[in-house]
Amino acid sequence: MSKSSSSSPFELETELKRDLGVVSATTIIIGGIIGSGIFGAPAGIAQQLGNPGLFMLVWIIGGVMGFTGALCFAELGAMMPRSGGQYVYLKEAYPPIVAFLYGWMDVVLIQSAGLAAIGVVCTNYLGYFIPIVSPDISVLSLGPVVVSSQQVVIWILLAFLCFANYVGVRFGGLVMNLTTFAKVGALVGLALVAVIVGGGDSSHFMPLIPPDLDAGIFTLMGPAMIGALFAYQGWTNTNAVAGEVKDPQKVLPRAIFFGLGLCTVVYMAVNWTYLYVLSIDEIAVSQRVASDVAERLVGPIGGSLISAAVMISTFGTMNGILLFSTRIPYAMARDGLFFKSFGHAHPRYQTPSRAIVAVTIWAIAWTFLGGFQDIINAFVYAVYAYFGLNVLALILLRRKYPDAHRPYKVAGYPYVPIFFLIIVTWVVITIVAQNFSQALPGLGCLAVGAVVYLVRFRKK
Repeated sequence: MSKSSSSSPFELETELKRDLGVVSATTIIIGGIIGSGIFGAPAGIAQQLGNPGLFMLVWIIGGVMGFTGALCFAELGAMMPRSGGQYVYLKEAYPPIVAFLYGWMDVVLIQSAGLAAIGVVCTNYLGYFIPIVSPDISVLSLGPVVVSSQQVVIWILLAFLCFANYVGVRFGGLVMNLTTFAKVGALVGLALVAVIVGGGDSSHFMPLIPPDLDAGIFTLMGPAMIGALFAYQGWTNTNAVAGEVKDPQKVLPRAIFFGLGLCTVVYMAVNWTYLYVLSIDEIAVSQRVASDVAERLVGPIGGSLISAAVMISTFGTMNGILLFSTRIPYAMARDGLFFKSFGHAHPRYQTPSRAIVAVTIWAIAWTFLGGFQDIINAFVYAVYAYFGLNVLALILLRRKYPDAHRPYKVAGYPYVPIFFLIIVTWVVITIVAQNFSQALPGLGCLAVGAVVYLVRFRKK
């Protein structure tokens, strides 16, 4: 399509009622970001870096990446607010195989492995109350494959959520509402208790800068950021609200600024609390850093309350993934670019039942990778690689459709998307180079997906 004939290729199918103001849009963004990562990621970051200053820097960089990425996704979402999100943008900007591989990776790796990782965090905190729920207690051994009690509990949780979402969405919506308060309340409460009660040690923040700091830090920081990037990745919720906000050119930047700003402040406050109460070495070996901190501050009651809040929060996040993760393959199946079964709605329950079951089965499979860090190492780089492709798509679509209706445009274009692309390229390359063996599952999924596309969908 020529530039002259491409003035508004999306308008006929993108007009949604614009009712969301700054507060509503900000709340949606915050709810999408704050989840399980802040409870599970600190140990891996501390192990990788071993320095309190760098530990905090990782969370600042993650917030900056989220802010710049969210601005770019806001333009894409306002321009094309259709079901399917990133799949839609990739389909418009690249050859079909790119969009297909995104949907493929989303189903078999990104969403399902995310479910498995969050299940590990949830059951780690369940282990505070029930010690036999542990990765160190095996219940079944099949040659080299060992099944732990923790895995079994994760499978039970996944099966329950699969059933609940299979038969309807009411349960899912109720859980989302209840758990949003639990996760935000747990984080803010933990930081406030540390300020009020005290009992920490300021020496835990020293040395703020490693005495032997050199250029090698650039290759070390990428893999160290995996946990923080996982914790922040919900900033893509921006594109979910971009088509429905009032006066998007004014409201969206404010919602993104307040939403990402508040999330970054909360994450920084909580990680400050972790460091104030525990040393960097103690954080590195803690499976339940939030409850360990709360227990040291106010005793077993504090540990119990935080553990319960984290369990509720992560259970809700797992449910949210299963509730919404079927939208992309559903949209792709309708376009003939994915398996027809993923576009199937149950005749009685009117849910994407087959897609729900498929994602659940893949999530169960990914629990065999190991602990939280082992699982997120396998897929977070793929998440951000696709974020980078989407931001590059923004630049390509500006050229392809220069006159298309854009209710919101990125301020500071093209510098903001270019900045994001530079940072995300550095992060993805260093993650894969430094953690190649752990990145292999994701690379393998990508290769299999390419074969599936060429054999099954290329002609379509």
